[in-house]
Amino acid sequence: MKAVVHNHVFKLILMMLAVNGSSPPMLDCNHSELNALLAQLYNAKHRQLLLFTGSHSWVCGQFKQLFEHTQCSSLVLSQHCELLEQACWPEHLHQILGQEFDLVVYDGFSGIIPNKFAAASGTVKAGGLLILLLPEVEQLDTWVDPAIKTWCCYGANATRSHFLARWRSLWQSTPPWLCSERSGWQLPKYYQTLAPALGNAQQQAVLEKISAKLLQQPPTPILLSANRGRGKSSLLGMLAAKHPQKRVLICSRHYHALTSAFRMRAQLSNHQYDGKQKRLLNLEYIAPDALLALSHEALTEVDIILVDEAATLPVPLLTAICQLGYPCVFSSTLVGYEGNGRGYTLRFKRYLEAHYSEFAEFHLDAPIRYAQHDPLERQINQLLILDSQHQESLASTSEPIQYVAISQQHLVENEVLLEQVFSLLVLAHYQTSVNDLRQLLDAPNNRIFVALQGRVLVAVCVIHLEGNIDPAMAAAIIAGKRRPSGHMLVQQLATTLGESTLLSKSAARIVRIAVHPSRQHQGIGKELVHFSEQQLASEVDYFGTSFGLTATLANFWSGVGYQAVKLGFKKDKASGEYALLMVKNAPFPTELNEEFKLSLCYHLAGLYQSLSISDVEALLCALEDQPIPKPLLERVAHLEKVQASEHQLAPQLLRLIQIKPSVVTNLSSLSKSLIIRLILQQHKPTKVLEELKLSGKKSLTNELRNALRKINDQIQR
Repeated sequence: MKAVVHNHVFKLILMMLAVNGSSPPMLDCNHSELNALLAQLYNAKHRQLLLFTGSHSWVCGQFKQLFEHTQCSSLVLSQHCELLEQACWPEHLHQILGQEFDLVVYDGFSGIIPNKFAAASGTVKAGGLLILLLPEVEQLDTWVDPAIKTWCCYGANATRSHFLARWRSLWQSTPPWLCSERSGWQLPKYYQTLAPALGNAQQQAVLEKISAKLLQQPPTPILLSANRGRGKSSLLGMLAAKHPQKRVLICSRHYHALTSAFRMRAQLSNHQYDGKQKRLLNLEYIAPDALLALSHEALTEVDIILVDEAATLPVPLLTAICQLGYPCVFSSTLVGYEGNGRGYTLRFKRYLEAHYSEFAEFHLDAPIRYAQHDPLERQINQLLILDSQHQESLASTSEPIQYVAISQQHLVENEVLLEQVFSLLVLAHYQTSVNDLRQLLDAPNNRIFVALQGRVLVAVCVIHLEGNIDPAMAAAIIAGKRRPSGHMLVQQLATTLGESTLLSKSAARIVRIAVHPSRQHQGIGKELVHFSEQQLASEVDYFGTSFGLTATLANFWSGVGYQAVKLGFKKDKASGEYALLMVKNAPFPTELNEEFKLSLCYHLAGLYQSLSISDVEALLCALEDQPIPKPLLERVAHLEKVQASEHQLAPQLLRLIQIKPSVVTNLSSLSKSLIIRLILQQHKPTKVLEELKLSGKKSLTNELRNALRKINDQIQR
């Protein structure tokens, strides 16, 4: 029986073939074969990637004629107006996501932006096609697309794309559906698959379990995770519909991410939804920070809190939502386009395990919008390593650890190692996007070092080379007129001190370092840092790194000889942490130390007043000590002998710490906390008494006297 296609994709292809002069040479299939192939794809509820390769003018010509004759729902992503008048090139992914099309066209000649390409794939309907326009596959080894400049820092040029060379290699081993200017159509003779199965049954089962868990007392957090297309956002709308008498607040970083939830809520109640309503029946959107700012009276009217795309929010914010004491569901994408949730899951779960032993966790793995084993999903996951999985644990072995420098070319040639490297980086970093894969492979100034135990990766270190900036650009940077990309470390140091000579030096910035969880706390990370430094010692003048401040990380870098020189003034939106810059063997060490010490001591009482005690202690330990002047020593000795008041003790303790920060290290936990909270961060005495559980002002003053005595003992040794 002749196959029938139920959507517009096949009609679109036939139109293209029928256009005079548009048929590619050496056509390998007739219309009936293509008809049957696309019908089989549609009936399987699957989607497919189809390459159109050749010269840009040829592929553009095909689609310019094609779209003049079709009513197919389509999305065309291109920066070239000759492709189609309706073509667009959105800056933000939310302008793409949340829509569905029969056909999506991505113009690779406009530049391969992995995040954008992956997001485009997510909008293809079941039975639809994602068509990618590229040069001939054989040319990808040498073709340099326009987007590569995104991954080249100022002064660097890329002569090839390792990222696209890997695509060529993958397509050579597993040929894609292809229409080539050079070689014609190359398609399989038939498309065979099992009967389609959607994940609605799994979604319904998880809905029932979460719904029951939400009603339990006392309330406990619930984690919901899934990859894209599994229906987790719509499940949140179903939850609100299942409890129509409950007031449900739903929050996310961006409202647009919640359209599926609101659409489902409207659908289940036969209500209209225009895509903009922020309140629909019992479901109401609220921004995360606005949720935490609600008054106690306003919160009493809330019954359930839903958080979608939780991986895009800082963990401290998520923990604060937990502490509100309401039934909460935290939904997040594990493999996505804007960021990867594995790092979030690890960190947030640690908090939940420590504070909510009864918290529940659910996962959706069956797709909703298309059938399982979807070819397009499999192809995108392979091309972008979206489904990279780290081994939960590594077997014990007596094999020695080898520290090795590897090239980007080596990673392209060793797919297993590349997946191990990227999965470990994804796990270690709070939020990783697929753009980071191209950054890893295509940034010319990247250097990669790994620790291997046999054939198993146990640690990776990615370093970016900076500096060697020409005098004209250096002058513009110091004047605040230019900020060339890719030289963050040297620019931060140069502008901090106003020293243009720092820009002419060469520096190595450690961008990422990750050790497998089962090999941590064994000194491997420190050894890998030392090995990397040795390998680059002849190429650079100094080393540096920047990361979100935590006591653990600051202490690690201090332990390998790095000095804190700058703390950011704004919290990172994803991690909720201030960025700390640390350097080793940098020029002007005394000036950098004094500048940082001055800035830190000034801002601790204001901007950094909310830093934890452990974070402040780590920062103090990262500062250099200076000799204490004799008059101050005499003043300290005098205050120890008399019954000095809080007002007499505090200024002298502040001076001591500013000159010799290490004196805090050996104090008791109580004394340390008191000095940091009361003297350095200048919290109100009543707040300090409550936090540290001190009985009163007299107790506070006695503890300050004890601290001064212990510090004086240290100094006199």
